[in-house]
Amino acid sequence: MRAHGCLVAAAALSATLVATSPMVRAECDPAKPTEPPTSRFEPHGDTVYDKGTDLTWTRCSYGQQWTEDRGCSGSVKLLDWDSAMGLRLQGDANWRLPQRDELQSIVAHNCKRPAIDETLFPGTPSIQYWTSTASGPAYAWVVFFRTGMPTWNLLKATPFAVRMVRTGR
Repeated sequence: MRAHGCLVAAAALSATLVATSPMVRAECDPAKPTEPPTSRFEPHGDTVYDKGTDLTWTRCSYGQQWTEDRGCSGSVKLLDWDSAMGLRLQGDANWRLPQRDELQSIVAHNCKRPAIDETLFPGTPSIQYWTSTASGPAYAWVVFFRTGMPTWNLLKATPFAVRMVRTGR
């Protein structure tokens, strides 16, 4: 019970930091070779299409709003796993929580804090994001965008960030 209380406190602190932290640029290593984003990704307003995986991503985390001149603004809304799994975006029932490998596909391995291309996904906080991949009855996989590493042993009841995906354009 004490461990669960610590997780809830950590999640609350994380939510506070997401809502109040100023924008900090990712730390990217120019010596690590990466594929130019324009060769694989096509941004279209509030979405990004990945030609390599045939997936379309929301550019903003759930809870944020997209504007052309400012990118993603507002606070990221943290959800427990069941709520994230049941999330549906207005206007298109095809949006869903990504599988672990799908979410890993947008990690920028040459960057950290956050480990993502901020020109494509602006305003991404360096926190954990849920995947739809369960790792047991009470646990599921997350991707920690501080480092880009996946983790399997996080309680489904813990609130984390969400980025939605759909197959195709």
